[in-house]
Amino acid sequence: MELIERLQSIIIDTTRALDLLDTGYATVKSASPLTLCIEATRLNVTEPVAVMTDNVRYKAVTVQGETVVINKGLKPGDKVLYLKANSGQSYIVISKV
Repeated sequence: MELIERLQSIIIDTTRALDLLDTGYATVKSASPLTLCIEATRLNVTEPVAVMTDNVRYKAVTVQGETVVINKGLKPGDKVLYLKANSGQSYIVISKV
């Protein structure tokens, strides 16, 4: 039984070390280029490592000659929810919080 428990422990530790996918919160330091301060580690990440989804990009349309802003985009100080992928090789901003 001890061998099985040890193998399970090794598998769990290895899986955690891979750190394939995780979510967390960050603060926007700069919108262009996108720079985030990760709350858990105080690590600053910038483009191209930090990327935005369409949910947080600036969007505007012209209706009858007037511009209507649909999404204001990100600005410094905004709190965001991110998805960390590939052991921190990419930080994908999902939405503002």
